[in-house]
This record gives sequence, structure tokens and C-alpha cells, in this order.
Amino acid sequence: MDTILADLKRAGRSAFRIREFAALLGKRAYARLVLHRLNEKGELVLVMNGWWAFPESIPEAVACEISKPCYVSFHSALFLHGLTTQTPRSVQVAVARKTKPSYEVSGLKVKEFKIAKASPEKAFADCISLPRTCPDFILTETAGKMDTDLVRQLLPSKAAIRRLEKVMKNAGSERSG
Repeated sequence: MDTILADLKRAGRSAFRIREFAALLGKRAYARLVLHRLNEKGELVLVMNGWWAFPESIPEAVACEISKPCYVSFHSALFLHGLTTQTPRSVQVAVARKTKPSYEVSGLKVKEFKIAKASPEKAFADCISLPRTCPDFILTETAGKMDTDLVRQLLPSKAAIRRLEKVMKNAGSERSG
């Protein structure tokens, strides 16, 4: 059992479902009893029906496991980045699917907010902004399929705009060549 918990921690998991633990344990009927015993020892915490977490896990990480796919955003993200001293009353996560009803993690309410899916232009702008995430030849290949004005509005810096112009120039020369 200790190796299962260690494997889950090594995988970067802060919370997991009972069915995941049962599959790793290989004894479905015995898993619930094992989890309750680990809870009594203080090695695990029952977060909500069917979800268990490590006691040292922060509520935002647990919420991200439960609400997958999502990310911490809004006031919660500003607080985690140290941009405000005002502690949020809830964990706020952004999802691109239908929202689940609010739930609690470690006494904090978790609220999901539906956001629009990222556009291709947003993905392209992110690649331009963070050069190591995507090679130039891929950007050159996709540049002609983008609304360049929209991409330009999404770019955070002059350096990113210069990189966009370089990619667009390369894309233009490849089409004519």
C-alpha cells in the first residue's frame, strides 16, 4: 500500500478516486477498507464521496484533480501568484465544459466557471510568446491559417510582436518560393 501511495505522489497527484486506488491495489473489495484505515492513520483525507487526498495537498491542487480538465484562475490565481493579499473565500477554477455544482475541499468552496475554448489564434500567440514551446518551422507552416491582427492583439510584448513579424515574413517567402 505504501508503494501505491508513493507512486501516486511521484506521479504528481494530490487527489485520486477510490476506483483508481482499487485498480492499483488489485483488490477492489478491499480498497475501501484500506483507504479508511489510511485515513485513521492520518495518511489520507476523504475529500468528498469517492475522492481521497494527501493531507499536505493544497486545496487548489485537489480541486484541479477533481475538476479536470481545468486550471486555477481569477481571484484564486491572483492570490497564488502573490499579486493580492486578499485571501479568496473559494477556489475558482476555469473549465471549458459544462460546470459541475460547487463542492468543498478542506473547508473551502470550489466554484467552476465556464470559459470559451481557446482559439487557434490564442494557441498560436502563446507559441509566439514562449519561443521554446514551438519551433519556428511549425509556426511558419501554420502562420497563413491565422488571423494575424487577432494574434497581434493577444501578444504580451514587443519582442513577441517582432517574432510574429519574423514568422509572417518567413511564411510569405516560403509561399512565393
